[in-house]
Amino acid sequence: MTARGIGRTAARLARSLAAAGVSSRATEFGRSLKAAYEAGKNDGPADPDETETSEAADAEAVADAMRGVDWSKVRSATSERGAEAAQAMKSMAAEVDWAKVQPVAAKVSSALIAAVASGQMGIGGTLGGTVARAIMNDRNLAHRVSGSLARQEAPMPPDFLPAVRDGVIDATARDA
Repeated sequence: MTARGIGRTAARLARSLAAAGVSSRATEFGRSLKAAYEAGKNDGPADPDETETSEAADAEAVADAMRGVDWSKVRSATSERGAEAAQAMKSMAAEVDWAKVQPVAAKVSSALIAAVASGQMGIGGTLGGTVARAIMNDRNLAHRVSGSLARQEAPMPPDFLPAVRDGVIDATARDA
């Protein structure tokens, strides 16, 4: 075997190992999203008046975080075929019951999925559970975030819903 042949074999092995690693990291990412969602859901107040105030504050916090996202970087990171961000998007999207999410809320959820998957928005810290709840549209939070963005006349994020629904990688393959 020549040096060139060994190099090619090593490159193929590295690519196959990288693909397996991306898949396992995406699966783990989906699990961490689910855990953040459960933690955020369990932190909710019991008093109805307090719940309403808390939900409004949560919507504002997520809307503020969305306004700080560089959507061009998100689109770039998620459009790369086979990218880790695309795998993470598929994993997170599998956790959402899209049939129950209203169209405006689905747009916010898909944008949040893309922002988190691309690393432009974290799910750690105090905002993590709230972002996870917004992705899942828990208690209509994604819809409230959309309303908050509209009230403040902030630009809506790009529509990532087709990519999320089509499985991200398949959507990019059919665009050609």
